[in-house]
Amino acid sequence: MKGGVLVRTEESWTGKQIEADPATSITYLAPGLDAWLADLKTAAERA
Repeated sequence: MKGGVLVRTEESWTGKQIEADPATSITYLAPGLDAWLADLKTAAERA
């Protein structure tokens, strides 16, 4: 994108494992998504 970076993501928190125990799934999956987005932000700002 001219003058910047555009990122679009779409996530799905569905499926047997997630639905069986949403609290545990969020506990383990959310930090991974946060880390990925932080790394993406760092890389985009470096460019």
